[in-house]
Amino acid sequence: MTFSGPRSTAGRQPVLLALLFFAFCYALLTWRSMMLTDAAELFSLRRMLILAVGGGVFWLAVTSLGRAARLTLARVASWIVGGTLVVLVARLLFDALLPADWITGSYALRWTLAWSGYFGLWLMGTLAFRRWDSAAQPVPAAGVASAADDDEVEWLIDALLPELEGLEERDRRTIAERLIRRAGGYKIADLQEPGAEEQNKRLRLARRLQDRLAR
Repeated sequence: MTFSGPRSTAGRQPVLLALLFFAFCYALLTWRSMMLTDAAELFSLRRMLILAVGGGVFWLAVTSLGRAARLTLARVASWIVGGTLVVLVARLLFDALLPADWITGSYALRWTLAWSGYFGLWLMGTLAFRRWDSAAQPVPAAGVASAADDDEVEWLIDALLPELEGLEERDRRTIAERLIRRAGGYKIADLQEPGAEEQNKRLRLARRLQDRLAR
């Protein structure tokens, strides 16, 4: 997750997304209802209350999954299924409290499934954008502050170089490539991922040794 300002500003992002999700669902589901029947209202208290519950579910999902160190498809799917069930219960409850002749149980089920599709789309899109955005950001200062630690092992590189320089260029290149693979092979931008800082540090040292061998 990218923090572009104080923590309080970043903490308002899920709330803003939930409000946008509410407005999006209200517009599309209102249009859907009015296409299906002339009895549907443009401004409906029942629809507002149900979608307010849906917006709260979306806010909880984004907040919970945004704090997770590791995301899995099963975890995201469980939020989609659970959120759908919550909104279905809210739909049936408010339909009972605010009845209308044209609303049936099958209509409520189809309406909830339509909301579920929007919910899954927005949730997956939000999570995918956050991971892409965090990967595009430079590594925070906390991750690069270990340059001083790298200097402490410079002597080890200097001690290895006389031995390695006696090898053929192809052998030196092979050793350097093996070290990079052993270090993990790639830099992890998301420092919240377990072992990210350690792998980045190993990779940084392996690439320094590769650069020295290439001279």
